[in-house]
Amino acid sequence: MHPEAAQLLAMAGEAAHQGRFGQALPMLSHALALDLEGTAPAYAELLAGLRLTGWPPQLEADLATCLHAGSVDPQSLARAAARMLLAKYPEPVVAEDPLWAAFLTRCINVDPAMEARLAWLAGQALPAGLREALAAQAFASEYVWGGEGLGVPPVAATEIAEERRLAAAMPSLGDSSDQISRAVRIQYEANPYPRWHAPAGRQPVSVAAHLAALGAPQAEPLAVLVAGCGTGFEPIDLARMDASLAITALDLSAASLAYGQRMAGALGMGAIRFVQGDILDAAKLGGRFGLVSSTGVLHHMERPADGLAALAEALARGGVLRVALYSERARAWVVEAHRAIAGHGWDASPAGIRAFRAQVLALPAGQPLARLRESDDFYTLSGCRDLCFHVREHWYRLPAIGEMLAAAGLELLMLDAPPEAQARFAQAHGAAADRRDLVLWDQVEAAHPQLFAGMFHLWCRKRD
Repeated sequence: MHPEAAQLLAMAGEAAHQGRFGQALPMLSHALALDLEGTAPAYAELLAGLRLTGWPPQLEADLATCLHAGSVDPQSLARAAARMLLAKYPEPVVAEDPLWAAFLTRCINVDPAMEARLAWLAGQALPAGLREALAAQAFASEYVWGGEGLGVPPVAATEIAEERRLAAAMPSLGDSSDQISRAVRIQYEANPYPRWHAPAGRQPVSVAAHLAALGAPQAEPLAVLVAGCGTGFEPIDLARMDASLAITALDLSAASLAYGQRMAGALGMGAIRFVQGDILDAAKLGGRFGLVSSTGVLHHMERPADGLAALAEALARGGVLRVALYSERARAWVVEAHRAIAGHGWDASPAGIRAFRAQVLALPAGQPLARLRESDDFYTLSGCRDLCFHVREHWYRLPAIGEMLAAAGLELLMLDAPPEAQARFAQAHGAAADRRDLVLWDQVEAAHPQLFAGMFHLWCRKRD
Protein backbone atom coordinates (compact mmCIF):
# COMPACT_ATOMS: atom_id res chain seq x y z
CA MET A 1 0.00 0.00 0.00
CA HIS A 2 1.10 3.57 -0.66
CA PRO A 3 2.85 4.74 2.57
CA GLU A 4 0.93 8.01 2.84
CA ALA A 5 -2.36 6.21 2.16
CA ALA A 6 -1.56 3.73 4.96
CA GLN A 7 -0.88 6.59 7.35
CA LEU A 8 -4.10 8.35 6.39
CA LEU A 9 -6.04 5.11 6.83
CA ALA A 10 -4.70 4.69 10.36
CA MET A 11 -5.56 8.29 11.27
CA ALA A 12 -9.02 8.03 9.71
CA GLY A 13 -9.70 4.77 11.54
CA GLU A 14 -8.86 6.39 14.87
CA ALA A 15 -11.06 9.39 14.08
CA ALA A 16 -13.97 7.16 13.05
CA HIS A 17 -13.56 5.06 16.20
CA GLN A 18 -14.00 8.25 18.22
CA GLY A 19 -17.05 9.27 16.19
CA ARG A 20 -15.29 12.10 14.35
CA PHE A 21 -16.57 11.16 10.90
CA GLY A 22 -16.22 14.72 9.59
CA GLN A 23 -12.46 14.39 10.06
CA ALA A 24 -12.23 10.77 8.94
CA LEU A 25 -13.94 11.17 5.57
CA PRO A 26 -11.56 13.75 4.01
CA MET A 27 -8.57 11.65 5.05
CA LEU A 28 -10.13 8.55 3.48
CA SER A 29 -10.94 10.50 0.32
CA HIS A 30 -7.31 11.57 0.02
CA ALA A 31 -6.11 8.01 0.69
CA LEU A 32 -8.52 6.73 -1.98
CA ALA A 33 -6.94 9.04 -4.53
CA LEU A 34 -3.48 7.76 -3.58
CA ASP A 35 -4.29 4.03 -3.49
CA LEU A 36 -7.73 3.00 -4.75
CA GLU A 37 -7.68 -0.76 -4.16
CA GLY A 38 -5.81 -0.54 -0.87
CA THR A 39 -8.04 2.14 0.63
CA ALA A 40 -11.43 1.20 -0.80
CA PRO A 41 -12.26 -1.66 1.65
CA ALA A 42 -11.73 0.53 4.73
CA TYR A 43 -13.59 3.43 3.16
CA ALA A 44 -16.44 1.14 2.14
CA GLU A 45 -16.72 -0.23 5.67
CA LEU A 46 -17.09 3.30 7.03
CA LEU A 47 -19.56 4.33 4.34
CA ALA A 48 -21.70 1.25 4.97
CA GLY A 49 -22.25 2.34 8.57
CA LEU A 50 -23.05 5.99 7.94
CA ARG A 51 -26.54 7.43 8.37
CA LEU A 52 -26.67 9.94 5.54
CA THR A 53 -28.78 13.09 5.80
CA GLY A 54 -27.39 14.75 2.70
CA TRP A 55 -25.27 14.10 -0.35
CA PRO A 56 -21.88 15.82 -0.13
CA PRO A 57 -20.50 15.79 -3.71
CA GLN A 58 -17.10 14.41 -2.74
CA LEU A 59 -18.68 11.64 -0.68
CA GLU A 60 -20.94 10.79 -3.62
CA ALA A 61 -17.96 10.59 -5.96
CA ASP A 62 -16.04 8.42 -3.51
CA LEU A 63 -19.03 6.10 -3.08
CA ALA A 64 -19.27 5.61 -6.85
CA THR A 65 -15.53 4.91 -6.96
CA CYS A 66 -15.78 2.30 -4.18
CA LEU A 67 -18.69 0.59 -5.96
CA HIS A 68 -16.37 -0.11 -8.90
CA ALA A 69 -13.27 -1.04 -6.86
CA GLY A 70 -12.18 -4.64 -7.33
CA SER A 71 -11.26 -4.95 -3.65
CA VAL A 72 -14.81 -4.14 -2.45
CA ASP A 73 -17.98 -6.21 -2.46
CA PRO A 74 -20.39 -3.65 -3.93
CA GLN A 75 -23.31 -5.23 -2.12
CA SER A 76 -21.86 -4.02 1.16
CA LEU A 77 -22.56 -0.47 -0.08
CA ALA A 78 -26.12 -1.07 -1.29
CA ARG A 79 -27.77 0.69 1.66
CA ALA A 80 -25.38 3.63 1.62
CA ALA A 81 -25.87 4.11 -2.13
CA ALA A 82 -29.66 3.88 -1.86
CA ARG A 83 -29.80 6.41 0.96
CA MET A 84 -27.52 8.83 -0.82
CA LEU A 85 -29.64 8.65 -3.98
CA LEU A 86 -32.82 9.19 -1.97
CA ALA A 87 -31.22 12.17 -0.23
CA LYS A 88 -30.08 13.59 -3.55
CA TYR A 89 -33.47 13.03 -5.20
CA PRO A 90 -36.05 13.33 -2.38
CA GLU A 91 -38.90 13.42 -4.90
CA PRO A 92 -39.40 10.82 -7.64
CA VAL A 93 -37.61 11.95 -10.77
CA VAL A 94 -36.11 10.33 -13.85
CA ALA A 95 -32.42 11.18 -13.78
CA GLU A 96 -29.41 9.72 -15.58
CA ASP A 97 -26.70 9.71 -12.97
CA PRO A 98 -23.43 7.75 -12.65
CA LEU A 99 -24.32 6.75 -9.09
CA TRP A 100 -27.75 5.51 -10.22
CA ALA A 101 -26.08 3.39 -12.89
CA ALA A 102 -23.51 1.97 -10.47
CA PHE A 103 -26.15 1.21 -7.84
CA LEU A 104 -28.59 -0.43 -10.24
CA THR A 105 -26.02 -2.64 -11.96
CA ARG A 106 -23.59 -3.42 -9.12
CA CYS A 107 -25.95 -3.89 -6.15
CA ILE A 108 -29.23 -5.53 -5.23
CA ASN A 109 -31.39 -3.00 -3.43
CA VAL A 110 -31.94 -3.64 0.30
CA ASP A 111 -33.72 -0.42 1.27
CA PRO A 112 -37.55 -0.29 1.56
CA ALA A 113 -37.88 3.35 0.49
CA MET A 114 -35.69 2.70 -2.53
CA GLU A 115 -37.82 -0.32 -3.44
CA ALA A 116 -40.83 1.98 -3.76
CA ARG A 117 -38.77 4.35 -5.91
CA LEU A 118 -37.67 1.51 -8.20
CA ALA A 119 -41.26 0.37 -8.66
CA TRP A 120 -42.21 3.95 -9.58
CA LEU A 121 -39.33 4.22 -12.06
CA ALA A 122 -40.38 0.98 -13.77
CA GLY A 123 -43.62 2.68 -14.78
CA GLN A 124 -41.98 5.71 -16.38
CA ALA A 125 -40.62 6.42 -19.85
CA LEU A 126 -36.88 6.05 -19.31
CA PRO A 127 -33.74 6.83 -21.30
CA ALA A 128 -32.28 3.67 -22.81
CA GLY A 129 -29.29 3.50 -20.45
CA LEU A 130 -31.39 3.94 -17.32
CA ARG A 131 -33.97 1.44 -18.54
CA GLU A 132 -31.26 -1.18 -19.14
CA ALA A 133 -29.79 -0.58 -15.70
CA LEU A 134 -33.21 -0.81 -14.04
CA ALA A 135 -33.94 -4.02 -15.97
CA ALA A 136 -30.71 -5.49 -14.55
CA GLN A 137 -31.78 -4.49 -11.04
CA ALA A 138 -35.28 -5.96 -11.46
CA PHE A 139 -33.84 -9.25 -12.73
CA ALA A 140 -31.30 -9.43 -9.88
CA SER A 141 -34.09 -9.02 -7.31
CA GLU A 142 -36.14 -11.65 -9.19
CA TYR A 143 -38.91 -9.11 -9.77
CA VAL A 144 -39.79 -9.08 -6.09
CA TRP A 145 -41.01 -5.46 -6.49
CA GLY A 146 -42.14 -5.76 -10.12
CA GLY A 147 -40.35 -4.62 -13.25
CA GLU A 148 -41.20 -7.65 -15.38
CA GLY A 149 -42.18 -5.33 -18.21
CA LEU A 150 -38.58 -4.14 -18.48
CA GLY A 151 -37.65 -7.52 -19.97
CA VAL A 152 -34.81 -9.93 -19.22
CA PRO A 153 -31.42 -8.30 -19.88
CA PRO A 154 -29.65 -10.00 -22.84
CA VAL A 155 -26.64 -10.87 -20.69
CA ALA A 156 -28.91 -12.51 -18.11
CA ALA A 157 -30.68 -14.51 -20.82
CA THR A 158 -27.32 -15.85 -21.99
CA GLU A 159 -26.36 -16.75 -18.42
CA ILE A 160 -29.67 -18.56 -17.86
CA ALA A 161 -29.10 -20.67 -20.97
CA GLU A 162 -25.58 -21.53 -19.83
CA GLU A 163 -26.78 -22.49 -16.35
CA ARG A 164 -29.42 -24.81 -17.78
CA ARG A 165 -26.75 -26.52 -19.86
CA LEU A 166 -24.45 -26.89 -16.85
CA ALA A 167 -27.27 -28.19 -14.62
CA ALA A 168 -28.17 -30.87 -17.15
CA ALA A 169 -24.58 -32.12 -17.21
CA MET A 170 -23.92 -31.81 -13.44
CA PRO A 171 -22.27 -34.89 -11.84
CA SER A 172 -24.61 -36.44 -9.28
CA LEU A 173 -24.51 -38.81 -6.31
CA GLY A 174 -28.04 -39.89 -7.22
CA ASP A 175 -31.47 -39.08 -5.85
CA SER A 176 -31.76 -38.68 -2.09
CA SER A 177 -33.87 -41.17 -0.15
CA ASP A 178 -34.67 -38.54 2.49
CA GLN A 179 -38.09 -36.88 2.12
CA ILE A 180 -37.03 -33.50 3.54
CA SER A 181 -33.88 -33.46 1.43
CA ARG A 182 -36.06 -33.94 -1.64
CA ALA A 183 -38.33 -31.08 -0.56
CA VAL A 184 -35.35 -28.80 0.10
CA ARG A 185 -33.97 -29.66 -3.32
CA ILE A 186 -37.25 -28.64 -4.95
CA GLN A 187 -37.07 -25.29 -3.12
CA TYR A 188 -33.58 -24.48 -4.33
CA GLU A 189 -34.09 -25.78 -7.86
CA ALA A 190 -36.84 -23.18 -8.14
CA ASN A 191 -35.03 -20.49 -6.14
CA PRO A 192 -31.22 -20.84 -6.17
CA TYR A 193 -29.78 -19.02 -3.16
CA PRO A 194 -27.92 -16.80 -2.59
CA ARG A 195 -27.74 -14.88 -5.87
CA TRP A 196 -24.52 -12.91 -5.94
CA HIS A 197 -22.17 -11.19 -8.37
CA ALA A 198 -19.07 -9.02 -8.51
CA PRO A 199 -17.24 -10.52 -5.50
CA ALA A 200 -14.51 -8.51 -3.84
CA GLY A 201 -10.89 -9.44 -4.53
CA ARG A 202 -9.17 -11.62 -1.97
CA GLN A 203 -5.73 -11.43 -0.42
CA PRO A 204 -3.85 -14.76 -0.52
CA VAL A 205 -4.26 -16.74 2.70
CA SER A 206 -3.01 -20.22 3.57
CA VAL A 207 -5.97 -22.22 4.85
CA ALA A 208 -3.61 -24.96 6.03
CA ALA A 209 -1.70 -22.41 8.11
CA HIS A 210 -4.98 -21.23 9.67
CA LEU A 211 -5.88 -24.80 10.64
CA ALA A 212 -2.41 -25.33 12.07
CA ALA A 213 -2.88 -22.19 14.18
CA LEU A 214 -6.08 -23.74 15.53
CA GLY A 215 -4.03 -26.74 16.62
CA ALA A 216 -5.20 -29.02 13.82
CA PRO A 217 -2.45 -29.21 11.15
CA GLN A 218 -3.43 -31.02 7.95
CA ALA A 219 -1.60 -32.71 5.11
CA GLU A 220 -1.12 -30.62 1.96
CA PRO A 221 -2.44 -30.13 -0.62
CA LEU A 222 -5.52 -29.72 1.51
CA ALA A 223 -8.70 -31.47 0.31
CA VAL A 224 -11.77 -29.36 1.13
CA LEU A 225 -15.47 -30.22 1.00
CA VAL A 226 -18.00 -27.39 1.03
CA ALA A 227 -21.15 -29.27 2.02
CA GLY A 228 -24.28 -27.41 1.01
CA CYS A 229 -22.46 -24.84 -1.12
CA GLY A 230 -25.58 -23.27 -2.62
CA THR A 231 -24.69 -20.99 -5.52
CA GLY A 232 -20.97 -21.43 -4.99
CA PHE A 233 -19.86 -18.29 -3.21
CA GLU A 234 -17.99 -20.10 -0.42
CA PRO A 235 -15.99 -22.59 -2.55
CA ILE A 236 -15.11 -19.84 -5.04
CA ASP A 237 -14.07 -17.53 -2.23
CA LEU A 238 -11.85 -20.26 -0.78
CA ALA A 239 -10.29 -20.98 -4.18
CA ARG A 240 -9.51 -17.30 -4.73
CA MET A 241 -8.02 -17.08 -1.25
CA ASP A 242 -5.86 -20.22 -1.52
CA ALA A 243 -5.13 -21.63 -4.97
CA SER A 244 -3.54 -24.78 -3.49
CA LEU A 245 -6.85 -26.18 -2.23
CA ALA A 246 -8.52 -29.18 -3.89
CA ILE A 247 -12.17 -28.17 -3.46
CA THR A 248 -15.33 -30.24 -3.86
CA ALA A 249 -18.61 -28.31 -3.74
CA LEU A 250 -21.69 -30.39 -2.89
CA ASP A 251 -25.31 -29.27 -2.96
CA LEU A 252 -28.81 -30.71 -3.39
CA SER A 253 -29.73 -28.25 -6.13
CA ALA A 254 -28.30 -28.62 -9.64
CA ALA A 255 -29.63 -25.13 -10.49
CA SER A 256 -27.67 -23.62 -7.59
CA LEU A 257 -24.55 -25.56 -8.53
CA ALA A 258 -24.87 -24.43 -12.15
CA TYR A 259 -24.98 -20.81 -10.99
CA GLY A 260 -21.80 -21.42 -9.00
CA GLN A 261 -20.08 -23.31 -11.81
CA ARG A 262 -20.81 -20.50 -14.26
CA MET A 263 -19.43 -17.93 -11.82
CA ALA A 264 -16.37 -20.09 -11.14
CA GLY A 265 -15.62 -20.26 -14.85
CA ALA A 266 -16.03 -16.50 -15.25
CA LEU A 267 -13.60 -15.91 -12.36
CA GLY A 268 -11.00 -18.42 -13.56
CA MET A 269 -11.76 -20.95 -10.80
CA GLY A 270 -12.60 -23.85 -13.10
CA ALA A 271 -10.77 -26.46 -10.99
CA ILE A 272 -13.54 -26.59 -8.37
CA ARG A 273 -15.42 -29.91 -8.49
CA PHE A 274 -19.19 -29.32 -8.36
CA VAL A 275 -21.37 -32.32 -7.45
CA GLN A 276 -25.13 -32.62 -6.92
CA GLY A 277 -26.11 -34.75 -3.96
CA ASP A 278 -27.26 -35.06 -0.37
CA ILE A 279 -24.95 -34.51 2.60
CA LEU A 280 -26.25 -37.84 3.88
CA ASP A 281 -24.55 -39.45 0.88
CA ALA A 282 -21.20 -37.66 1.30
CA ALA A 283 -19.40 -41.01 1.58
CA LYS A 284 -20.15 -41.55 -2.13
CA LEU A 285 -17.79 -38.69 -3.00
CA GLY A 286 -14.81 -40.94 -2.36
CA GLY A 287 -11.75 -40.01 -0.33
CA ARG A 288 -11.53 -38.06 2.92
CA PHE A 289 -11.22 -34.32 3.50
CA GLY A 290 -8.89 -32.35 5.74
CA LEU A 291 -11.48 -29.58 5.97
CA VAL A 292 -15.25 -29.78 5.65
CA SER A 293 -17.26 -26.56 5.76
CA SER A 294 -21.04 -26.51 6.12
CA THR A 295 -22.52 -23.06 6.61
CA GLY A 296 -26.21 -22.66 7.32
CA VAL A 297 -27.13 -26.12 6.02
CA LEU A 298 -27.54 -28.77 8.72
CA HIS A 299 -30.37 -26.90 10.45
CA HIS A 300 -32.46 -27.37 7.27
CA MET A 301 -32.27 -31.17 7.47
CA GLU A 302 -34.91 -33.44 9.00
CA ARG A 303 -32.30 -34.86 11.40
CA PRO A 304 -29.32 -32.50 11.61
CA ALA A 305 -27.41 -34.94 13.84
CA ASP A 306 -27.42 -37.46 10.99
CA GLY A 307 -26.01 -34.86 8.62
CA LEU A 308 -23.33 -33.94 11.13
CA ALA A 309 -22.38 -37.60 11.54
CA ALA A 310 -22.11 -38.01 7.75
CA LEU A 311 -19.79 -35.00 7.51
CA ALA A 312 -17.68 -36.23 10.44
CA GLU A 313 -17.32 -39.55 8.63
CA ALA A 314 -16.08 -37.70 5.52
CA LEU A 315 -13.22 -36.12 7.48
CA ALA A 316 -9.69 -37.41 7.31
CA ARG A 317 -8.10 -38.49 10.56
CA GLY A 318 -7.80 -35.36 12.70
CA GLY A 319 -9.67 -33.36 10.04
CA VAL A 320 -11.48 -30.11 10.77
CA LEU A 321 -15.18 -29.34 10.41
CA ARG A 322 -16.44 -25.77 10.27
CA VAL A 323 -20.19 -25.62 10.87
CA ALA A 324 -22.66 -22.76 11.21
CA LEU A 325 -26.09 -23.18 12.81
CA TYR A 326 -29.03 -20.91 13.67
CA SER A 327 -29.40 -19.52 17.18
CA GLU A 328 -32.79 -20.16 18.78
CA ARG A 329 -32.71 -16.81 20.57
CA ALA A 330 -31.53 -14.74 17.62
CA ARG A 331 -34.12 -16.31 15.27
CA ALA A 332 -37.14 -15.56 17.45
CA TRP A 333 -38.35 -12.89 15.01
CA VAL A 334 -38.24 -15.40 12.13
CA VAL A 335 -40.38 -17.78 14.20
CA GLU A 336 -42.89 -14.92 14.42
CA ALA A 337 -42.78 -14.61 10.64
CA HIS A 338 -43.55 -18.33 10.30
CA ARG A 339 -46.63 -17.86 12.50
CA ALA A 340 -47.86 -14.92 10.43
CA ILE A 341 -47.34 -16.82 7.17
CA ALA A 342 -49.24 -19.84 8.47
CA GLY A 343 -52.02 -17.65 9.85
CA HIS A 344 -52.62 -15.96 6.49
CA GLY A 345 -52.18 -19.15 4.48
CA TRP A 346 -49.45 -17.70 2.26
CA ASP A 347 -47.49 -20.29 0.31
CA ALA A 348 -43.95 -20.11 -1.07
CA SER A 349 -45.07 -19.09 -4.56
CA PRO A 350 -43.96 -15.70 -5.92
CA ALA A 351 -47.48 -14.40 -5.23
CA GLY A 352 -47.43 -15.66 -1.64
CA ILE A 353 -43.98 -14.21 -0.97
CA ARG A 354 -44.99 -10.84 -2.44
CA ALA A 355 -48.16 -10.77 -0.33
CA PHE A 356 -46.17 -11.45 2.83
CA ARG A 357 -43.61 -8.79 1.92
CA ALA A 358 -46.33 -6.21 1.26
CA GLN A 359 -47.64 -6.70 4.78
CA VAL A 360 -44.16 -6.44 6.32
CA LEU A 361 -43.36 -3.29 4.31
CA ALA A 362 -46.56 -1.67 5.55
CA LEU A 363 -45.84 -2.32 9.26
CA PRO A 364 -44.98 0.61 11.52
CA ALA A 365 -41.41 0.73 12.77
CA GLY A 366 -41.08 -1.06 16.07
CA GLN A 367 -43.37 -3.96 15.17
CA PRO A 368 -41.55 -7.29 15.61
CA LEU A 369 -41.86 -8.31 11.97
CA ALA A 370 -40.68 -4.89 10.77
CA ARG A 371 -37.18 -6.15 11.63
CA LEU A 372 -37.33 -8.28 8.51
CA ARG A 373 -36.80 -5.09 6.50
CA GLU A 374 -33.27 -4.96 7.91
CA SER A 375 -32.34 -8.32 6.35
CA ASP A 376 -30.71 -8.30 2.92
CA ASP A 377 -32.47 -11.59 2.20
CA PHE A 378 -35.85 -9.84 2.37
CA TYR A 379 -35.20 -8.07 -0.94
CA THR A 380 -35.15 -10.99 -3.41
CA LEU A 381 -37.67 -13.76 -3.96
CA SER A 382 -35.12 -16.52 -3.32
CA GLY A 383 -33.72 -14.72 -0.27
CA CYS A 384 -37.13 -14.10 1.28
CA ARG A 385 -38.14 -17.69 0.64
CA ASP A 386 -34.97 -18.92 2.35
CA LEU A 387 -35.46 -16.49 5.23
CA CYS A 388 -39.15 -17.02 6.00
CA PHE A 389 -40.64 -19.83 3.89
CA HIS A 390 -38.13 -22.65 4.32
CA VAL A 391 -39.54 -26.17 4.29
CA ARG A 392 -37.58 -27.17 7.42
CA GLU A 393 -35.64 -25.21 10.03
CA HIS A 394 -34.13 -26.04 13.42
CA TRP A 395 -32.75 -23.58 15.99
CA TYR A 396 -30.16 -24.24 18.68
CA ARG A 397 -28.66 -23.21 21.95
CA LEU A 398 -24.95 -23.74 22.36
CA PRO A 399 -24.97 -26.54 24.98
CA ALA A 400 -27.17 -28.63 22.68
CA ILE A 401 -24.71 -28.07 19.83
CA GLY A 402 -21.90 -29.22 22.11
CA GLU A 403 -23.77 -32.45 22.81
CA MET A 404 -24.38 -33.02 19.11
CA LEU A 405 -20.69 -32.47 18.31
CA ALA A 406 -19.60 -34.92 21.00
CA ALA A 407 -22.03 -37.56 19.73
CA ALA A 408 -20.48 -37.22 16.25
CA GLY A 409 -16.96 -37.77 17.62
CA LEU A 410 -15.94 -34.12 17.28
CA GLU A 411 -14.16 -31.85 19.73
CA LEU A 412 -14.63 -28.08 19.69
CA LEU A 413 -11.60 -26.04 18.71
CA MET A 414 -13.18 -22.59 18.69
CA LEU A 415 -16.46 -20.71 18.65
CA ASP A 416 -15.80 -18.08 15.99
CA ALA A 417 -17.62 -15.25 17.74
CA PRO A 418 -17.92 -11.65 16.46
CA PRO A 419 -15.95 -8.93 18.29
CA GLU A 420 -18.94 -7.71 20.32
CA ALA A 421 -19.57 -11.24 21.56
CA GLN A 422 -15.90 -11.69 22.46
CA ALA A 423 -16.03 -8.47 24.49
CA ARG A 424 -19.24 -9.55 26.25
CA PHE A 425 -17.70 -12.91 27.13
CA ALA A 426 -14.60 -11.30 28.66
CA GLN A 427 -16.79 -8.85 30.57
CA ALA A 428 -18.97 -11.64 31.97
CA HIS A 429 -16.37 -14.32 32.68
CA GLY A 430 -12.95 -12.68 32.62
CA ALA A 431 -10.07 -12.89 30.17
CA ALA A 432 -8.85 -16.22 31.57
CA ALA A 433 -12.15 -18.09 31.10
CA ASP A 434 -12.20 -21.02 28.68
CA ARG A 435 -13.64 -19.73 25.42
CA ARG A 436 -14.45 -23.28 24.34
CA ASP A 437 -16.93 -23.63 27.22
CA LEU A 438 -20.29 -23.47 25.46
CA VAL A 439 -22.19 -23.26 28.75
CA LEU A 440 -20.38 -20.00 29.53
CA TRP A 441 -21.14 -18.71 26.03
CA ASP A 442 -24.80 -19.67 26.49
CA GLN A 443 -24.95 -17.48 29.59
CA VAL A 444 -23.59 -14.56 27.58
CA GLU A 445 -26.09 -15.10 24.79
CA ALA A 446 -28.97 -15.34 27.25
CA ALA A 447 -28.16 -11.80 28.38
CA HIS A 448 -27.65 -10.55 24.79
CA PRO A 449 -29.97 -12.59 22.52
CA GLN A 450 -28.93 -10.95 19.25
CA LEU A 451 -25.19 -11.56 19.59
CA PHE A 452 -25.32 -14.49 17.16
CA ALA A 453 -27.83 -13.17 14.65
CA GLY A 454 -25.36 -14.26 11.97
CA MET A 455 -25.44 -17.89 13.24
CA PHE A 456 -23.11 -19.79 15.54
CA HIS A 457 -19.85 -20.54 13.70
CA LEU A 458 -17.87 -23.39 15.23
CA TRP A 459 -14.56 -25.03 14.32
CA CYS A 460 -14.26 -28.69 15.40
CA ARG A 461 -11.78 -31.53 14.99
CA LYS A 462 -12.41 -35.20 14.46
CA ARG A 463 -11.16 -37.16 17.43
CA ASP A 464 -8.47 -39.74 16.67
